Amino acid sequence: MPYVRALAFVLTMTAAFVLLVPLQALARRRGWQIQHTIQTRFCRVVCAVIGIKVAARGALPSTAPRLVVANHVSWTDIIALASLYPFIFLAKSEVARWPVLGLLARLQGTVFVERGARQDVSRVNGALADVLRAGGDLVIFPEGTSSDGAAVLPFRSAHFAPLEAMAARGEAPTLAPVAISYSDGVERIDVGWYGDMTFLPHLWSLMKRGRTQCHIVFCDAIQTTGKDRKTLAAETRASVQKLRASVGGAERVGRATCNDNKQSSS
Repeated sequence: MPYVRALAFVLTMTAAFVLLVPLQALARRRGWQIQHTIQTRFCRVVCAVIGIKVAARGALPSTAPRLVVANHVSWTDIIALASLYPFIFLAKSEVARWPVLGLLARLQGTVFVERGARQDVSRVNGALADVLRAGGDLVIFPEGTSSDGAAVLPFRSAHFAPLEAMAARGEAPTLAPVAISYSDGVERIDVGWYGDMTFLPHLWSLMKRGRTQCHIVFCDAIQTTGKDRKTLAAETRASVQKLRASVGGAERVGRATCNDNKQSSS
């Protein structure tokens, strides 16, 4: 089975480069709505090919635009989330250089940030604010790195600054925490790509495992008005931690009520 998955992955990436990239480039240039369908359908196919089943609970708050803030386990978080909604992501600059996937990320409007480059934060935050003002739904992973998923790492507050600035001008977008975890259907498993791992062996291990469930739970929105970036980062992390604790590693994923500072989503 993993050999079939590997062949399917190669064929999928080849077809994406030959067919989807030109179509997506044209769709974005012309503003066609099909660009969103291309993104979500492609990501659903990639998830299926590498053996990931996305189990989502809840939904995004109805008030747009939305800044979605999630814990980060692996690169697969991106394709799992994008299989549900046509999100725009904040990603490290290395992603732009990934074969095929990097090109698709650029075509989808991904905002890239140089890791550890503090002088780049102002430019990136300006780009994030532009996405939100244009009505886009944006995803950030404020842990700043992937991990084994056993715990939620501290949230860096730098990219919460656009929320603080926009709220001060009465333009506050919705802040939507999201918790992500992976299981084999019984207990939590590690699907992270981190440390000195190389990508191809990591991808092969995913394909060999198969039957991986990606649990995505959307939380109630957090009120942003009158709060600074550090407060927003702390509250969002607490929400995700609470949700992850209630989820555990298995099938006990339910609708989230993961924070006490709720904002109406209607």
